[in-house]
Amino acid sequence: MNTHRLRTSHLVALLTALVLPARAQAAEKNVTETINLMRAAVGTEREAIVAETLQLTESEAMAFWPLYRSYRADLEKIGDGLVKLMLEYADVYPDVPENRARQMLKDLLDLEQRMVDKRAGYLKRAGKVLPASKVLRWAQIEHRLDLVLRLQLAGAVPMVPASSLKP
Repeated sequence: MNTHRLRTSHLVALLTALVLPARAQAAEKNVTETINLMRAAVGTEREAIVAETLQLTESEAMAFWPLYRSYRADLEKIGDGLVKLMLEYADVYPDVPENRARQMLKDLLDLEQRMVDKRAGYLKRAGKVLPASKVLRWAQIEHRLDLVLRLQLAGAVPMVPASSLKP
């Protein structure tokens, strides 16, 4: 477990180092590179952290890893939609038109719902090949890794300026 904490803390440190220049890069429209670096940093460590955390038996691992890789591929597609939305936002920032803000909010909620639905389906499928305690542990570690990535991405994207908020 100590190795898991060490990996997670290294991941957080790496992402923090990436987000500091991200604020300057966002102004330079270099958001795509920053987002890709953050996603790649989490991606390279994610599977190792999951493996170490779950401590699967050989038979569990044979059933789980194909399911996991399919899950990550599906969530990456949804993540691509979130990245696209972030890039659209960067294109109109700081003057986000009201009609575009409404559409972006709708798109964000749709993507969030797709993510929840996809995760629920995979957790249910995992429950058929793993004990419930391991499925819950997997859900917890995925949630934490997603939070780390989302927090870092949020730091790279500026909020809609208060001056542009409509009464």
